Amino acid sequence: MVQTQKLALTQKIRQALEILQVPSLDLENLIRQELQDNPLLEQSGPEIKGEGEKSDGDETREIEDSWDEEPSRSDSKEDDTLDILKKLDEHSGDSYTGSYRGDEDPWMPEPPSEPTLYEYLLNQVWSLMLPSDLEEAVIYVVYSLNRHGLLSLPDQELLSAWEGDPDLLPEAVKIVRTLEPTGVGSMSASGALEMQLDKLGYDHDSLEYRIVAEHFNELAERKIKAIAAAERVSPHKVQEAIDRISVLKPWPGNEFSSSANAAVIPDVIIFKIDDHFEAILNDNRFPHLMISARNRRILESPSTSPKEKEYVKKKFQKASWFIKAIRQRQETVTRIGEFLAEYQKDFFEHGIEGLRPLTLQIVADALGYNQSTISRAINGKYVQSPGGIHEMRFFFSRALSGDGGEISSRTAKDELRRLIGSEDKIKPLSDAKLVQALEAAGIEVKRRTVANYRTEMNIPSASKRKRY
Repeated sequence: MVQTQKLALTQKIRQALEILQVPSLDLENLIRQELQDNPLLEQSGPEIKGEGEKSDGDETREIEDSWDEEPSRSDSKEDDTLDILKKLDEHSGDSYTGSYRGDEDPWMPEPPSEPTLYEYLLNQVWSLMLPSDLEEAVIYVVYSLNRHGLLSLPDQELLSAWEGDPDLLPEAVKIVRTLEPTGVGSMSASGALEMQLDKLGYDHDSLEYRIVAEHFNELAERKIKAIAAAERVSPHKVQEAIDRISVLKPWPGNEFSSSANAAVIPDVIIFKIDDHFEAILNDNRFPHLMISARNRRILESPSTSPKEKEYVKKKFQKASWFIKAIRQRQETVTRIGEFLAEYQKDFFEHGIEGLRPLTLQIVADALGYNQSTISRAINGKYVQSPGGIHEMRFFFSRALSGDGGEISSRTAKDELRRLIGSEDKIKPLSDAKLVQALEAAGIEVKRRTVANYRTEMNIPSASKRKRY
């Protein structure tokens, strides 16, 4: 038997970590779900109290005090989870600095209500006024498309799940392929491009059609010389054909991706006041939560059974902790925003060249948190500043040693993108020449680092950037 002390990751701590790292849109859903599940938690609005009346906050305080007099059995076994988190982070912070909350209803931008790919296709199907059995087959094919709008299922697999007349499926597939966007319902990306070339009037003997139909892999890898040799034409003609092909959509359903319609709502707003920058938390879209005194009194009437009282007690503890966890989350995000407003003030003033290198450990040491807490807190959070809206992780980047002192790797990437954007496309810069150009700008990097940066920014190598 060995007696040891260890930190247990209780359910409360797991919930606090979850609340800390979820993006704001997910937190709204989490709050909405908790309001539905817990009768002791409710949303309060601004109310004007008469003289001598107690505010909701006073009632809540009395409830908390009364419960503190009689801690539950579970409370006697484990510490307050908020204190445990503070010990974990070695953080002895001051009071929470909330953001401004006006009396007006919070404004929440909503994502544009654009139809999904399936809704867009079905609206076209219904407008065709097809016979009921054929229409059912067409709808079946529509729902068999993948998210790219392609019919990737083999014929046998498509047929095996169809319970209607099998002779209807080939005709249904043909009808789906007549719908917009052009290319939907094809078996592959190359097939989608071929359908779009057909619609644009390209002959099957045209160079564009032959490149897509016979050299699709080389096209994807931009092996222009190989295509030119196979087709016995000049690389310049292949380059011009590829330029015309590049405006087409190999994945016709991608424009209906739900992620493209997601609204970005900043969590922190940084603005300039006189000669310095201030940060405030943009949390006015979240409801103000409180413990429901009304429901507690109803459930704790003299006729309430001990079992019901225990239920109320557990719900109160859960609601109280949920409110504390959200407050802790907002405090952490606010403090990080305030740190960024001061630390990255040169970026807010002068742009990307003023961005300073910053690591999670620097912020953790400055604010008294654990590094993992900072990583969770900036996950999926956005900052609005004079420089635009950026993800919080944008402000964190490694340092590179240069002649002008420490330089952010993000600054190096921005300079690399500028150099490639202004290069001679007929003679693009190799990675070795890019290293020399960066050194001339005071940024010292290795050739392998340049190659890694290109990969991260989805920039092809010099041979693939070359134009003929």
